[in-house]
Amino acid sequence: MTDRARLLVDIVADPVCPWCYVGLKSFIAAKERLKDEFIVLPRIRAYQLNPDTPAEGVDRQAYYAKKFPAEAQRAQMIHQLKAAALGAGFSFDPSKPTHLPNTLKAHQIIRLAHFDGAQERLALALYAAYWDEGRDIGDEETLAAIAADAGLDAENARQDLKNPKSAAEVKSEAEAFRQAGVTGVPTYIVNERTGFAGALPPARLADSLRQAAAATRVQ
Repeated sequence: MTDRARLLVDIVADPVCPWCYVGLKSFIAAKERLKDEFIVLPRIRAYQLNPDTPAEGVDRQAYYAKKFPAEAQRAQMIHQLKAAALGAGFSFDPSKPTHLPNTLKAHQIIRLAHFDGAQERLALALYAAYWDEGRDIGDEETLAAIAADAGLDAENARQDLKNPKSAAEVKSEAEAFRQAGVTGVPTYIVNERTGFAGALPPARLADSLRQAAAATRVQ
C-alpha cells in the first residue's frame, strides 16, 4: 500500500451560518471519499458573520426579515438550503432556530475541542443542537452540556468560556481571516496555502480538495 499524503484542511465557518452546516456535512462525506488517497487533517476555524451581535443574542426571524425584506427571497434561500443539504446526505429545516446568538462562546468550545482531538465530533453536535434542536448556543450552560455530550469535560469547558484569553484568541482568529480576505463561509484552506469557498456537494468538494492538494504539493 502506498503512503498517503497528509492533507491539512482548515474549515473557516460560523455555526449560525446554515451553509456552514451543509459544508461541514459535505466535508465529512468528502473526507470519506478521499480516505484511500490522503490522511485528511481538518481544523475548524473561527469566523463571525455578525460579530456585533449582542451577547444575549437577537430574534432571528426579525433579523432576517430586516436583512432580506422580500419574503419570496427568504423562501427561495430556504429551498436552496434544503436541496443542498439533501445533496450532502442529510436534511434540516433552516427556519427552525428562533434565536440568533453571538457565536464567540460557541467558537471557544470548538477551539477547545481541537486540543482534545474531538473537534469534528463537537462541531457536529453543536451544529445539530442549533439547527435541529433550536438550542441557544450562546448560553454557557448549553455549551457545557453539548461539550459533555461530545466527550469533553464540562467543568473545563465552563472555565474556558469564562477565560478572557480564550475569548481574545477566538476574536483574533476570526478577525485575521476577515483581514486575509475571507468574506463568505464555509471557506476551505488547503495546506495553509490555497483556498476556496462554498458548500459544495461531496463529490465536487472532494475533487476541489484534490486539486488544491496538487497545487500545494512540494515539488
